Amino acid sequence: MLSKFLSLLAWAGLYRVGLEILNAEAPFPRGSVTPSEAVDWTSRFMQQLVDGWVSQDGRQVAYSALEQSPFYTRNFPEFRSFLLSVDPARMQEAERKTFFINVYNLLTIDAILRMDSLPRSTLSVTQFWRRYGYQVGPYKLHLDDIEHGILRGNRAHPTSGDVMFASDDPRRVLTLPADHRIHSVLNCGAASCPPLDSYFASDLDQTLDTSMANLCRDGVTSINKSTIIISSIFEWFRSDFGATEQDALRFLATCADDPARSAALNAAADGKRRYTYYYDWSLNNGTVADRVKVSVYFESMCSDSIRFFKNQLYPVWQELRDIIDLEFIPFGKARATPTGTGDYEFQCQHGPVECYGNRVMSCAQNSLPIGTQVEFFQCMMTKPSPAFSGMECSEEVGIAWAPLQECAESVKGAAMLYTNGVRTASLRPWVNFIPTITINGIYDKRRLSVSLRALKSQICASYEGPPHQNCL
Repeated sequence: MLSKFLSLLAWAGLYRVGLEILNAEAPFPRGSVTPSEAVDWTSRFMQQLVDGWVSQDGRQVAYSALEQSPFYTRNFPEFRSFLLSVDPARMQEAERKTFFINVYNLLTIDAILRMDSLPRSTLSVTQFWRRYGYQVGPYKLHLDDIEHGILRGNRAHPTSGDVMFASDDPRRVLTLPADHRIHSVLNCGAASCPPLDSYFASDLDQTLDTSMANLCRDGVTSINKSTIIISSIFEWFRSDFGATEQDALRFLATCADDPARSAALNAAADGKRRYTYYYDWSLNNGTVADRVKVSVYFESMCSDSIRFFKNQLYPVWQELRDIIDLEFIPFGKARATPTGTGDYEFQCQHGPVECYGNRVMSCAQNSLPIGTQVEFFQCMMTKPSPAFSGMECSEEVGIAWAPLQECAESVKGAAMLYTNGVRTASLRPWVNFIPTITINGIYDKRRLSVSLRALKSQICASYEGPPHQNCL
């Protein structure tokens, strides 16, 4: 009861808890990035999260699966460190808006996962929006700072009435002109929040227009003879849509995509129709339990592996990525011999060149999120010499080559490749063809034959979740 009472006081801005900076202990990164590079890096990072752990409609996050993934345990610490080197004050207006929209959504997810257990809702967490923050360059910023101080032009908080940045606050330099469209892209971790996506500066205005149109459409969930049910976003932030509540209703009427809906909303603004507001605060928690586990055992120089990547895996990934739990095991028919010094010697089916390519891919497999792995491996496997295309493909995909090269030429990379060899050797039945593909851990000669020529049908047949539009 006390916790609930404190949460209500916190929501009204009448109770404050200590601010927890989630990257307070992160090491300062080496090197520097330009403002444009920082914005693009953050957008691509968010895209990787969306591709791997967000439902196709953007409404649910597979929090438990994300928390246990290498992307969260390895890549999120890198992101937290990266933020320390960013100076958002140097960004252009569109860049800063893009950057902080993505950072807000990433911080929300990070904060939820830093709790001991998943909350029923973010509203049930005392002072959630002022409790968790990031250090971004020289600025400490919590969620309310980002939303109300920066993206809403330092307008008053809708419930407490206070502003985030006082006149002498150095963070005022970050404040952007208010843009009502940001309410269509900020996700607060609730079922009624706008869908999660990644945003890029190059097309931000067009994307915001589309997102706002979707919020106008989805923000009126029911119209019947007695009552119109409207998203509470248009109640809390009515001042961002008009001077009065009636103005906000008329704004919603102008952007509605249905004449009957517009007429009903205009009638509500004129006091001729009843209306009420509603918001589902339950956590937008989803699951990847229904995803199909696809494991690909392959070699970097194998012509059959190259053909499979080009004709099956990559195009199927484009269509079904949201229902595939994909993993790569580069090793194939190689042999590994421990040297007794912690290193290993490898003999590969297509010679030493292939062994090097396998090592590069093993390092990528253990350091990159799966969406980036797919793009990187697809690039390598479509080059004339896949094993030696790592540098070229890292540039094309937008990742750093030096760490992968260092790993591939080290004992660490050899150990990663050896581990892949152990996994390959443990398959039953024994591997006699590369690539070998297992679906939910199972394969045999017939299933493998189908996967090699019709992977999509194999995955769709194994999928037990809700009907997928690309499996119909």
